[in-house]
Amino acid sequence: MDGQRIEQPQIWVRPNRYRRLKSSSASRLIPINYLLKKDELEQFTQLYRQQKRLKRRYLFSQGSGDQPLPSVVFSNLMKLIWDRLLGEHDFTFHSFRHTAISQLALVLSKSPLAQVMTDYDNEQCEKVIKGVLGYHKDQGSWFGLASFAGHLTCDTTFEHYIHTAHLLAGERLNNACLELPITVLQLISGLDYSIIYRQDKTAYDATTKAVKLNKIRKYILKKIAVNKIPLFKSIDGADKNANQQLLNGNLNGFNESNTNSIFIHPKYADVIGFLEELQKLSINSRDELLPEVAIRHGISLNESKCLYLRASELFDDDRLLLGRPKGSKNQEVIIRALDRAYQMSIKDPEKLRMFIEIFAHKHNLNNSSIHFGIKKTQLERLQSFMLVGCQLIDARHWQVRAYSEQVVIDVKKDLSLNSSIRVGARESFHGYEVRVVQKKRKHSDKNLATTDHYYASSGVLKYLGCLLMVLIKN
Repeated sequence: MDGQRIEQPQIWVRPNRYRRLKSSSASRLIPINYLLKKDELEQFTQLYRQQKRLKRRYLFSQGSGDQPLPSVVFSNLMKLIWDRLLGEHDFTFHSFRHTAISQLALVLSKSPLAQVMTDYDNEQCEKVIKGVLGYHKDQGSWFGLASFAGHLTCDTTFEHYIHTAHLLAGERLNNACLELPITVLQLISGLDYSIIYRQDKTAYDATTKAVKLNKIRKYILKKIAVNKIPLFKSIDGADKNANQQLLNGNLNGFNESNTNSIFIHPKYADVIGFLEELQKLSINSRDELLPEVAIRHGISLNESKCLYLRASELFDDDRLLLGRPKGSKNQEVIIRALDRAYQMSIKDPEKLRMFIEIFAHKHNLNNSSIHFGIKKTQLERLQSFMLVGCQLIDARHWQVRAYSEQVVIDVKKDLSLNSSIRVGARESFHGYEVRVVQKKRKHSDKNLATTDHYYASSGVLKYLGCLLMVLIKN
């Protein structure tokens, strides 16, 4: 290498000036003398010496040795092997890089999992750590691993390559010696000193007035764990009425912090992510992969089955969730409304339930607005709906339309509705149309709006209403 004598074999990775696939950070040495085991290193050295003796330019070559093996040789060979062994799969030759970095993360972290997921023993792990970290030892293993992978920062390595991060985190959490003040533990779990003392006399430290959670871990998990059924229980269980029981609201296994809410699962963002991921799967594979998707989003199996069934019943096609309305302002309105809805699900659940019942009765998936008639009972429902609606979404985002604006002004006054609710006219419309609107600008003469700036339905009401129908228990 540039005239330098190298005692032990190393691979020098440099940017390819013809293909431009790598940045300057990719230039690095791969210390295979540390990464390969003794027998593997001997085979590699023999191959190197053989190619050198035959005066071949490449370690892996064809013909006389002046031409390297085409890159497709390796990718095609691996595809042939994987196709035979695995059938359907999405692995490529590049998958080896992901595997190597993921397993190195275990080795560099000195995790006992390295003994399970690699064929390195403790002595070999120490050699790997010494060779890979090098001058990054003081910075830490993650910087060393990023440098080894040719990444400028640790973020890229973490985001795309370390598929064992959840195992490392789980191991660290399992071994963590966490302590909580006994007053805090009692407030969040209801466990007092007498209960803790009965479980483990050494769990409470009188000098610090703190409880060592690892001492009573099993009891805490048994007492307050959210999921009290096996996580990977078969979907096709023997109980044929299980699905119907879920839809009837017979939900078990909720922790104390969620029993006051009528939300099936308190973290609506996780529910949205769960439904969006499940929606991408084919209908035939959803039941089978549901537990796997649920655990990724922190949702118990019982809750996930209920959410999935409710979402499935809401749509006639294979959808589980409506597309989110576009625009950052609409997203802000939705996030704020969901947060307010969750607070209302605890403090005034019947009011929120009434709002959803009216929406469920009135909504049409083909329209982004809902309609009320002119009879007294209809006006009372309009009043009830808008009173709650303005608590979830600010009144200025709402609009009520009728055949004339004056009619809407009068009904707002009669029903004591918020004065900030916008009014509008819809020619020849019988009744009252309610929607959440956003301001738009007229860009074409084909647009029938009479002014350059006008208010149009944002789709927020339909999205929010349908999502709440899934989130709220029967």
